[in-house]
Amino acid sequence: MGLLDTMKKVAEQTGQAGVPTAFLFGTVTSTSPLVIRVDNRFNIGEKQIVLMKQFRAGEYQTHKHTVPQHSTETASNHSHDVQALQTTQEVYNGLAVGDKVVLLRNQGGQEFLVLGRV
Repeated sequence: MGLLDTMKKVAEQTGQAGVPTAFLFGTVTSTSPLVIRVDNRFNIGEKQIVLMKQFRAGEYQTHKHTVPQHSTETASNHSHDVQALQTTQEVYNGLAVGDKVVLLRNQGGQEFLVLGRV
């Protein structure tokens, strides 16, 4: 690589450093392994994709504590009793082939966070 090519590459990287993130759009082309085609230009794989649990297939337990309503008239002896723990299941289907997604690319483009479906 010549000096001119090296200088062009450094200038390009410097310009990209001023934009730490970017929004991109993609389409899920495979789910096992997960592959997303970004802007019809390139594919990203599982190792580059960061998923929140809403985009991962599975069941997740959630826990909720409840506090009974109370009167504030006796503020000097004020206390709360936490009632029984309520457990519910959240079920997520995950991403499917053909899903259109919005991605947030980190600086350098090495990782992509799936923000949501379009």
